[in-house]
Amino acid sequence: MGKKTLIFTLIFGIIFVTAILAGANVYQTAMNQKESGHKQAAETAKKEADLKEVDSVETFVGKEKQYIVAGKNQKGEKMYVWVPADNKQKTIFKKAADGITSRQAARAVQDEGLMSTLKEVHLAREGNVLLWEVTYLNQDEQYSLSYVDFINGKIHKNITP
Repeated sequence: MGKKTLIFTLIFGIIFVTAILAGANVYQTAMNQKESGHKQAAETAKKEADLKEVDSVETFVGKEKQYIVAGKNQKGEKMYVWVPADNKQKTIFKKAADGITSRQAARAVQDEGLMSTLKEVHLAREGNVLLWEVTYLNQDEQYSLSYVDFINGKIHKNITP
């Protein structure tokens, strides 16, 4: 019985280590794809929006893929830069003070009575319309999205499964 137990343990250990390595490889590949383009987007934002420093870069994929760069300009003002992955579209940048905050966007959705539990709020873009994407659970506990206009705070559209 000792020999069978040793063989079983070795085989199980090899399978276990292989599974962990494969999982780590898949995770690393997914993260690299998610972050590919971030460095280029940050450089574009620095050049086109005259950013002095970049605080974060996020990827938004809607109708078009966008990189949202948050940072500060030469005057120290907080800026948002929407950098399209497609070079045919133009980069748009705004001072954070020129639009509503993520908290105000979430409040707009909550005031409509759509939200049960807030999950996330991120900047987004559809064409030339700058948006906040508010992800939440609705009253039926379904994941839902609302797009709130960055400039005027009006709900642009709601998506519920």
